[in-house]
Amino acid sequence: MAMREPGARRALALLLGLNLLCYLDRYILAAVEPEIRAAFFAAGDPDAMAKTGFLATAFLLSYMVLSPIFGWLADRYSRWTIIAFGVAVWSLATLGSGWAPTFGMLLLARIFVGAGEAAYGPASPTILADMFPVERRGIVMAWFFAAIPVGSALGYLFGGVVAGW
Repeated sequence: MAMREPGARRALALLLGLNLLCYLDRYILAAVEPEIRAAFFAAGDPDAMAKTGFLATAFLLSYMVLSPIFGWLADRYSRWTIIAFGVAVWSLATLGSGWAPTFGMLLLARIFVGAGEAAYGPASPTILADMFPVERRGIVMAWFFAAIPVGSALGYLFGGVVAGW
């Protein structure tokens, strides 16, 4: 039986925590969408719902376009450096989302959140695959990807109950 790499459990814990934050961040937006609409648009604006819906679309488009590029980079350069870059970009952009004075700035921040998460997304599971033997990868990936539903639920909870807008 192959042995796991030194530091593999710490790497799993770190990447699991980041994955949880990644999905929490995505779903806070959905939870506070009515507050965003009220903050940036006049009551009765017929385009307000479509415009706020575009926040998620802009995030997804930037993520979709940039993920393959970061995946290619992760096969050629330090995955940890790519993850660090992505986490820094998405963290700053998330902060910018909360402080955005205009809807345009909020939209730009969400595009950068997508870019940061696109750097994190393809690199993190490959690190875990490299660090754990094939006999353990199923359970390792199960723990890592369990952050998706948990982080999503926490995003709704945090956005709806704690954060508000």
